[in-house]
Amino acid sequence: MVGRALVVIVASIVAGGALNCASYPVIGARDGSLSLLAPTAKRATRARILTSEPGTYLGRILEDRDSVLERWPDRIAEPIRVWIEPTSQSADSADGMVAAVRSAFQSWAALGIPIHFQFLTAPRGAEVRVRWVDALPDKTGSTTWRATRGGWLESGDITLATHVTNRRALDARGARAIALHEIGHVLGLSHSADTRDIMAPLVRVAEISPVDSATIRLLYTFQAGRIR
Repeated sequence: MVGRALVVIVASIVAGGALNCASYPVIGARDGSLSLLAPTAKRATRARILTSEPGTYLGRILEDRDSVLERWPDRIAEPIRVWIEPTSQSADSADGMVAAVRSAFQSWAALGIPIHFQFLTAPRGAEVRVRWVDALPDKTGSTTWRATRGGWLESGDITLATHVTNRRALDARGARAIALHEIGHVLGLSHSADTRDIMAPLVRVAEISPVDSATIRLLYTFQAGRIR
């Protein structure tokens, strides 16, 4: 199937295809194959979404992604293949950063959505690739993804900076928070307007919020595609 990929330039504007996310000042957490379709997944309609969405930002996703729900097909029996590039830092620090990103993937998978991840030791065959750069202009993470015309996600690339914009090195806790945010995009989420959510454009928390959790769980009860 022909894939769709769109690119945005301005960090504050979100659209399907690519996201450039804002910088990171974490200040604490709030408590709180395409034939593999979910047999119980519902075909989404605007009426059904409006009935289901209170307490989530699923409506924001429709606004940001041109009225298209994008998600992965169920990938439990066949986990999504992920490669995380080793960092160029010291061995101890590098191990901590890679482990932090793995932990971020596992946190999303633990929410009960029909997604598991398999971590590869080389990029060949990976569907989601995580790479490191020393710094990014005015942000610490960016994500691009590819989906079919029907909204089914096929692949994604995440870029994480090892330093924030003031050249301060990002520690493992910070890397995990930014990775949580960028993985959310790879899984189909857009930005939340609430700064207490990990999907806020400026990441100020260190964990997935109850609203983030409710939103992705609701997203994965629907089939992908254009909403009418």
